[in-house]
Amino acid sequence: MKTASFTAVSLGIALLVLGALWTTLFSGTAAWTDDKADRWTEIKARLHNLAPRINTPTGSVSMHSGDDYGQLKQEYDKLKIEHDEIQVQFESAAVRPHKIAKFCKWSGISLAVLGIVGWYASNQSR
Repeated sequence: MKTASFTAVSLGIALLVLGALWTTLFSGTAAWTDDKADRWTEIKARLHNLAPRINTPTGSVSMHSGDDYGQLKQEYDKLKIEHDEIQVQFESAAVRPHKIAKFCKWSGISLAVLGIVGWYASNQSR
């Protein structure tokens, strides 16, 4: 029983240390590159420019305004889909290391407490 308790405490401490170091070791920079960041910035800027022209009431759009509403709407829809995909990739790269670190930390705390309780119980049974 003491061996199992010692193992649980040791594994718990190891997981706690791993959880503390996880975001330093695996920061998510491998999944999120500067090229993706630059592309995301370009897409957001173009969407920002297109949104007022797309979201105006159809009665205020003139045939003589210069741009074809259908083409602008199609471009806007394509950019919006690409923006959503890149945003999901960014959130995944930014959030995943913290989720794993939190899981390791709380698993380590739980195992360490379980091991300490087991150690205490084995000492009391003598």
